[in-house]
Amino acid sequence: MNCPKCGKEMKPGFLQTGNLVAFNKTRHKLSLNPKDKDDVMIAQKAFTGSDFNGWICKECGLVAFDYTNVITHW
Repeated sequence: MNCPKCGKEMKPGFLQTGNLVAFNKTRHKLSLNPKDKDDVMIAQKAFTGSDFNGWICKECGLVAFDYTNVITHW
């Protein structure tokens, strides 16, 4: 996959996380819970993390991942 930012080849791998992962329109100071209709709670696990298939561009630092395809933890 080529990077949409710089056009260089991205390397495949896994984005691994802790308990909560959110993509929010604005920074939330105390809670990651969605506050805006455009906010997305990507993963919410009580005791485990989450793994996602992804790609990284080591040239410009962009990371892309598919949040709809969570890989089951070990």
